[in-house]
Amino acid sequence: MKHFFIGLTSVLISVLICMLLLSFCIKEIVINTLSREVVSKEISNNIIFGIKDLYGGISNETLTEIKTNVINSDVINKITEKYFDNIVLLVTKNEKVSIPRTDDELISLINENETILNDNGIYITEEEKEKIVNVLANEGKMGETYKNVIDNVKKDLSDNKIRTIKAYNVMITNNFRLMITSIIVILTLIIAIVKRTYYRWTYNLGVSFALSGITLSLLIPFMSNLILSKLGKNMMGRTLDINLNSMVNLGYICFVLCALLIIIYITLNKITRYNDEKYE
Repeated sequence: MKHFFIGLTSVLISVLICMLLLSFCIKEIVINTLSREVVSKEISNNIIFGIKDLYGGISNETLTEIKTNVINSDVINKITEKYFDNIVLLVTKNEKVSIPRTDDELISLINENETILNDNGIYITEEEKEKIVNVLANEGKMGETYKNVIDNVKKDLSDNKIRTIKAYNVMITNNFRLMITSIIVILTLIIAIVKRTYYRWTYNLGVSFALSGITLSLLIPFMSNLILSKLGKNMMGRTLDINLNSMVNLGYICFVLCALLIIIYITLNKITRYNDEKYE
């Protein structure tokens, strides 16, 4: 019975560790996916159209270089985060939301590409930058894409989707993380008390981290690609390419912590010459 209780508690700790680590990377995964698959393409296309409209003789090679630079810019993530936060606000609080202002971010994108333009003999004025930003922010496809996503969310908002988005909104809060951490500590202390030694809990915690590593680096990526791909088809009409590197890396960290805890357990076992059969 004791072994069953400790094993069950270790599995529960593993689940909680996964939830805790996911709370730190889930927003990055969502933002990166939407940035790469939707927002970056819309913004880059409109910036290219704006530049071509001002400078008709610009080469395709230069335009391609600018487009690649825009797509890979970190500024895209900031714009996407504003969009996504608005969608979450719409669903969780049912508040009316408007298109967020992204003028500063768009100016930053143009400034990042100013060197490329200068190298090709094109010098863009502040007035021309403002013109491109105005077209992109107020008249471009980026705003249309944002409105379409909002409309799709409102039109096809099932109870399951509402619960999922609300759960996400709770999951990324510090209060949630503190609660999960506290439960993990309490359960670990319970294992230590049941095993009646001051260090043997490191073995069980190591096993929990191993299970978490397997879950985060193998199981969840496989399931997420299936689930989020289906979600992408429902919301965007196509399959999304999801970058789960941050979560997989956390899984690898779990394996490292597992190895560290097992080494601590073995070392202390040898130092104390603890007889594992003593309390069996």
